[in-house]
Amino acid sequence: MKQLSLLDDAIRLSGVMVAIKTAMRDAAGAPEGEGRKMLADRLNEIAQRAGIKLTGGNTLSISKATLDKWLAPSDTSHLPSILALLAFCRATGNVEPIRVAAQALGLDLMTEEDKKLRDYGAAVLEMKAARQRKRRLEEDL
Repeated sequence: MKQLSLLDDAIRLSGVMVAIKTAMRDAAGAPEGEGRKMLADRLNEIAQRAGIKLTGGNTLSISKATLDKWLAPSDTSHLPSILALLAFCRATGNVEPIRVAAQALGLDLMTEEDKKLRDYGAAVLEMKAARQRKRRLEEDL
């Protein structure tokens, strides 16, 4: 794994919350109408089932207004916690906000299909290496 310099870290992390909030806003859809209210309700339901708090305060649930603050890129005083971000991704069925966070660290997420393709590629390489070993053994006979 490549080690990042402090400068690389600063550059990658400087705009990460804006990028995460943008990905969250894209996943949440339009602010008008009932969609965001329903999303806040889904977030609260997920948090209740998981036994987690979505905010740092004493409140056990979030309102649409809090959700809107999380999604506002210019609002740097209302940031979702990592648990809130995970609940948000679960509620929307969209992992792009987590992908953005991972990419800030130089990582990426793998889908189940990506894993299958990785495993297939590894199996192909193993078979090729085994054929080469077999060919060398045959030459020694």
